[in-house]
Amino acid sequence: MKVHALSNQQQADLLEQSVWSLSFTRTDLMLLAEYMKACSGGPGTVLCKEGDTDSFMGILIEGSVTVQKSASDGSQSVIGRLGKDKAFGEMSVLNREPRSATVIADTNVRLFVLQRGDFDRLLDSQPKLAAKFLLRIARLLSQRLRDTTGQLAEHLA
Repeated sequence: MKVHALSNQQQADLLEQSVWSLSFTRTDLMLLAEYMKACSGGPGTVLCKEGDTDSFMGILIEGSVTVQKSASDGSQSVIGRLGKDKAFGEMSVLNREPRSATVIADTNVRLFVLQRGDFDRLLDSQPKLAAKFLLRIARLLSQRLRDTTGQLAEHLA
């Protein structure tokens, strides 16, 4: 992954064009930009690998990725595909556990990365904004759980 030096203004502009802007004011987005890094990668770039202990989440601004999980025999199963405005890696930021899946770029991707350390700084210095961000993540995780539960019910039927 390549890191890009964008101003907070440029980062806030990109975030404002995403669905993430629906949860935040322009001022919030400017503040969030201080804690995030703009990154990119080409097709085939491994953005994170199952089992790794690096702790960051990514918010896709452009492009698409495949999410893979290892089976007990070592084979890889595709468990999802994510596109613009979707996030991944939020569980590693929240629970500090190793990565539960591998995320690989299908296309050229642009994303924002929030490292665990930067999230901790956000919690310390901007607690109200951090609470809004956590609520956004909680809604994301809740929706994923609903989707997974629905898929499981269909599979068992």
